[in-house]
Amino acid sequence: MEVGLGRTIITLLLITAQGLGYNRYSYDDYNSDGTYYYDNNDGEEDVPIFLARSQTFTVEVGQSVIIPCDVENAGNNKLIIKKISPNTGKEKLMWVGSERVTRDRRITVDGYRLTLSGVRPRDAGTFLCMFEMEPPIQLRHSLDVQFAPTIRSLAPPEQHVTKGTSLTLECQAEGNPKPIIHWSRQEGPLPSGQSTQLGRNLTLEGVDRLVEGTYLCTADNGIGEAASAAMTIAVEYPPEVTTEKGIVRSGEGDRVELVCVVRGRPTPEVSWTRDGHPLQEAQVDTKLPYLGRRNDTAHLSFIHAAHLSLAHAAHRHILTFANVSEKDFGAYVCIARNTHGQRDAVIQMTGLPKPPQVTSSANGGESTSYTLTWETESYYPITEFLVKYHKSHLGDWQNNHSVVMAGSWETVSRKVELERVREVKEARRHHLALTLTGLQVATDYVAVVRVRNKYGWSAQSPHFTFSTKKAMAVMQTSSGGSWCSIPSSSTTLVLLTLIIQALP
Repeated sequence: MEVGLGRTIITLLLITAQGLGYNRYSYDDYNSDGTYYYDNNDGEEDVPIFLARSQTFTVEVGQSVIIPCDVENAGNNKLIIKKISPNTGKEKLMWVGSERVTRDRRITVDGYRLTLSGVRPRDAGTFLCMFEMEPPIQLRHSLDVQFAPTIRSLAPPEQHVTKGTSLTLECQAEGNPKPIIHWSRQEGPLPSGQSTQLGRNLTLEGVDRLVEGTYLCTADNGIGEAASAAMTIAVEYPPEVTTEKGIVRSGEGDRVELVCVVRGRPTPEVSWTRDGHPLQEAQVDTKLPYLGRRNDTAHLSFIHAAHLSLAHAAHRHILTFANVSEKDFGAYVCIARNTHGQRDAVIQMTGLPKPPQVTSSANGGESTSYTLTWETESYYPITEFLVKYHKSHLGDWQNNHSVVMAGSWETVSRKVELERVREVKEARRHHLALTLTGLQVATDYVAVVRVRNKYGWSAQSPHFTFSTKKAMAVMQTSSGGSWCSIPSSSTTLVLLTLIIQALP
């Protein structure tokens, strides 16, 4: 009675197992007491054998991949396919026999092959083909999904730093394969002089305004398009002030612009003084430039003209005189201030002549005289000039080869004839000359020149060295031929000095 009950229970268990798909078990696999035994000889051909070998599949995002689980002797055993996460190691059941377990509609199974369409980065991992047996029969495949890089900046998109400080820019990139990061600058080369630099970080030491700009960190791994992130650096520094012309020469009735170029961050406030006194708002007509377009080219124009107006465009601050008069001459100071300091620059507006420039040849053609010529610029006629000259000897050169003076200056001044004044009244460039007489033969001289107009004397010209004619004495041979030439005493002295200095 007990044996019959046991066989009845075993029969019910077999029916239940068959309903679950475990058809390989038979009644004969169980002992009379209900325990299971496995006969290697009877079940050897029923053991599933995978035909494929473990593989690693590398695909790019968006492609499809087939995971092979080809098997023979599967019998009635159901193939189970799982996905193992590469990060957590957690298993996820995807397919059992002919039944889908996952909700992902991109996955299909045809026979013993799983197809994954439109691969995504998160699909990477280990795919496990297996049969639940003792021991389990398994086949592992790896899926490597390559995707284009992404990158993000770990620094603010815009940074204001003080001149002289240092800062580090940093970016972080993701992608498969691992991206390479390089740095560049939109405005040109990096401060190091290189066009690019590799690495996650870019350090800028002792910054100044020359390092300002937009820096790009770019990640590239050969998949898809490279990715970039941008960071803008703005350097705060004290004002820097220069002038386009330090001295502006003008004449009555002219239109004159005094231009001051100012840079700084924060943007400096600019003011002007004249001869040490601030220009009051009542004196200056200040207008912002009106930006118009003409023939598709941007230009600046002012709303109206006044005798004295102030405007700025970009870094140029312009003080404009519409109709110069004598009272406008003076020293104008452009003063720039910001939170980091103050700087200024001086522009002298004057009617004085420009310092003369000598134009005559240094080698005179006369033995005891020399004609000195020069030119100068002046908005007004030259009424007088002054020439000072002095004998020099070049033999006693200093270490820096400067001319050694001998004796005192000779001074010659002349009034310019009225007729000459009328002839050059409309000219700005003036050409004048003076013949010096009573000079010594073959002698070197130094001269300086000053000129004068109605507003006063110009600055002195640069020192100019000239010489009177240096005759050559020729010694004749008995046959009448030229044997050698002997230079004048002054030239001989120079040559001997040079020879002596060259000796060891």
